[in-house]
Amino acid sequence: MRNMTRRSIWLPVLVVGLLVPAVVLSGPRDFLLCLTGFPGTTEQAGPTVRGFLDKLGERLGWGAGAIQGDYYPDTQVGLQRIKDRKPGFAGMSLDLYLAHGEELGAQVLAKAVMHGRDKQRYHIVVAKEGGPASVEALAGKVLVPFRESARFLGNLVLDGRRALAESLDLQYESNAMSALRKVARGQATAAVVAEEIIERFDEVPVKDQLRVLAAGPWLPGPPVVALTGSSADDRTAMRTALLGLCAGDGAETCRSIRVDSFQAATDADYAEVRRLFAR
Repeated sequence: MRNMTRRSIWLPVLVVGLLVPAVVLSGPRDFLLCLTGFPGTTEQAGPTVRGFLDKLGERLGWGAGAIQGDYYPDTQVGLQRIKDRKPGFAGMSLDLYLAHGEELGAQVLAKAVMHGRDKQRYHIVVAKEGGPASVEALAGKVLVPFRESARFLGNLVLDGRRALAESLDLQYESNAMSALRKVARGQATAAVVAEEIIERFDEVPVKDQLRVLAAGPWLPGPPVVALTGSSADDRTAMRTALLGLCAGDGAETCRSIRVDSFQAATDADYAEVRRLFAR
């Protein structure tokens, strides 16, 4: 009986789906978020992502529900979903964009302004007592990052020390406070944390046991890109919609995804960081 009920439910759903205009189901208008920053998993972030995509669809004039998409905190999972689903647009971590943007035919449309900045920077934090005295002394040790790759860490955060970064035992931590506690307890030699954590370092419970060993350079914020398959008209419309999204009744939507605003950007704005990453 249960199987029959399921079939009876799915049949009308299938029929309705066939009658929905193709634009609603159009892959070239899908939008995937492949970066860290939201709380929880893909499933837990689902309602927040749905609200963002619906507001974006309304601003574009495509309508709520016209844009399909999900959030993937694991960039490798996100990369595979992009390849499988072939969306027209994506919000990417800088690491993912630098490593695979060319392969995916990514064209930068805008960049996210977060924590009041259109750029980001990472710091290496170690134990105040007994911690390494230099970046070189990190070689072979346990380092707790977010999702950044060894290449990103070495070529950008550690200023070209890719071999050193590849010698590290990189262990994922779900949030910066967990990473810093591990360092304070001696369970990791160092942690990579973002600028906004350093700005609020006085709020870190174990701050007295830690110090900043090194700071990386300023890097551009995470890009929003158009991918192969999206039309020229849709790309222009998407850029325009993003630039105005966080104004008026869209402000709360942007806050929900931890973005202050979107700023106009092009591939040229990422040329220097692409060069450094390619070392």
